[in-house]
Parts: sequence; C-alpha cells; structure tokens
Amino acid sequence: MIAYLLKGIVIGLTVAVPVGPVGLLCLDMTVSHGRRAGLSCSSGMVAADILSAGIMLAGIGMLYAFVMAHEASIRVITGLFFAILGVCLFLSRHKKRQPPSNTKLAGLTLTSFLLSISPATFALMLFLFPALGLTTQFSAAPVLLGVALGSATWCAIILGAGDFIRRVLGDRQAHFKGTIGCIFIAAGILSAVYTIIKSL
Repeated sequence: MIAYLLKGIVIGLTVAVPVGPVGLLCLDMTVSHGRRAGLSCSSGMVAADILSAGIMLAGIGMLYAFVMAHEASIRVITGLFFAILGVCLFLSRHKKRQPPSNTKLAGLTLTSFLLSISPATFALMLFLFPALGLTTQFSAAPVLLGVALGSATWCAIILGAGDFIRRVLGDRQAHFKGTIGCIFIAAGILSAVYTIIKSL
C-alpha cells in the first residue's frame, strides 16, 4: 500500500516538475492575480495528471491510441493555442488587475486541464509505469492518490514561488507578465513549426 503510494508520488512529481507552459501559466496567474487564480490553474493541471494516470492504470487503450495517433495535430494545435495565449498575456500586461470572477477561474481551470492532456504526458507515464514495476495486478487507488499528492506538491511550490515574486515585484508585475507572454509566443510558434517540419 505505502509502496504504491510512494510510486504514485514519484510519477506525479516527475510528470509535473518539468517547467512547461502550463507551469508558467500557473506562475503568471499567481503573480498577476493572486493565489485563487494560481490555485485554479494548478487544480486543472493536477486533475489532468490524475486522469492521465487513471487511463494508464485502467488500460483504456482507445483514448491513449487516439492521442498518440494524432500526436502531430495535437502538438500543432496546442502550440498555436499557446502562442495566442501568449499574445493575450502580453497585450493585457498593463491592464488594471482585478480579482478574477468565478467564471474566469473555472475557465482557467478548464484551460490548464486541457493543455495538460498531452502526448508527452502519456509517453512519460508509459515509461514510468514499467520502470516502477507497475505492470501487473495492483491496487490503483494508492497510485492515483500518490500521483495527486506528487502533482499537488509541485503546484504548491509554484504557488509559493508566485507569491514571493508577487511581493518582490510589487507594481512591476507588468514586466513579468510581458516576459511570460513572449515565452509563450516563442514556444508555441516553435513547437508548431517544428512539428509541421518533422511530419513532412
């Protein structure tokens, strides 16, 4: 029981720790709009990690096969979406900060959830599960709980870092949001272009 829980924590941390666009989005939301926005964004990422692990544990090959079969298309669409999101962040960097509404928080959670369901996540879990000996019959509940704890732990670190940056920057948060926006634009375009060239 404890061993499966610890293995789940390792999977959750390993999947969440690489600082990708979703992690940067959670950091930016915390810096720009406070803990509630950062928590909403992080909860979407944690939920996506739990779902991905659940799919792997349940052996639902159809969805996994669909994601991997359409990997190139998903990467291009995701890259373009990140680029558009980056433009929105950059253009809104000087807007007066207001507490986000519940509707916006729910949209933020959904956005981070959808962006976190990626072929890379499935591919990493496909490597981690056999590496940790999760290939035969075992209890799924402690593994999923461990994934949730591992992913949530990293999200808590991101929220803490965002709070610290928010206090340090003060009124200069616009520069941070602009920088994150530029990173999103560059990463999104490069990812889409690279995927298109690779698939030719």
